[in-house]
Amino acid sequence: MNSKNLDKIKKIIKDIKDIKIQGATNISIATIEILKLLAIEYKNLNINSFINKIEKTGTKMALLRKTEPMTQNAIKYVIYNIKKANPKTTNETINNINKYCDEFIKLIKSNDEKLIKNGITITNTNNRILTHCHSSSVEKILINSKSKNIEVFNTETRPLFQGRIMAENLTKAGIKTTMLVDSAADFFISKHSGKLMMDKVIIGCDSISWNGGIVNKIGSYGISLSCKHNKTPLYIAGNLLKMDSDNIINIEIREDSEVWHKKGNKFDIINIAFDFVPAEFITGIICEFGIIKPKEVKNIVQSNYPWLMNKK
Repeated sequence: MNSKNLDKIKKIIKDIKDIKIQGATNISIATIEILKLLAIEYKNLNINSFINKIEKTGTKMALLRKTEPMTQNAIKYVIYNIKKANPKTTNETINNINKYCDEFIKLIKSNDEKLIKNGITITNTNNRILTHCHSSSVEKILINSKSKNIEVFNTETRPLFQGRIMAENLTKAGIKTTMLVDSAADFFISKHSGKLMMDKVIIGCDSISWNGGIVNKIGSYGISLSCKHNKTPLYIAGNLLKMDSDNIINIEIREDSEVWHKKGNKFDIINIAFDFVPAEFITGIICEFGIIKPKEVKNIVQSNYPWLMNKK
């Protein structure tokens, strides 16, 4: 393998694993870049070996972060369309890979623009909004809101403090922002917090299940439970390309050192990166098709992204 391409691939892989590249969109785009580089490296294989190698290696790369099905769907989209096109030569296949990789990136970006436009509609009234972790979709919804009265409360999001990214970006955009420790979020949603009580909660998601439940950063379940108990609207901002077509919840468990770098040796740490929010806790999913009910997810995906449900 060309050493320059190998170095690029190794760096992208490391940056994904180390969460230097984070967020479903960014991870998908980075993995697509790997696929393009691999296509160059496999160009001397015969067409059948080439396609098999691309599919096998691409699928492996898409599992670098198991709770990110958009990346897996990106590979599925490219492979599905290559096979459908039935190319006759390896060079033709390479051209198709570049074409479908670029198409998927355009689809992501187009969907995100629609999602943001749809999300803005719920920010015009009752604007004490809680959010959790860093979601680029939620951030853009809040920044592009036409309301001048938004007040955002966001969690610090341990152990890697992704909430600091959100707080800094919102503040730079002129939005009044207050950071909370993670364990305070449930209370701020509750009626017991009095004047501190939130009007609504908007969070992102990493994965969407068939029934409309979602996987998001650890702490999301407790937040959603408090929303359900206190009848506080909970909205999920999520491109439906994040649907987990296998409908399997893969909860990533990360290194202990993220929680406590110099811990003692007499106890264990479980660093669970994600949890699950049941569909019945969710008011609406802000996506490219509007603000939909969780129960609508599967039918909408089947109608608009039939390749995503394809198991072959």
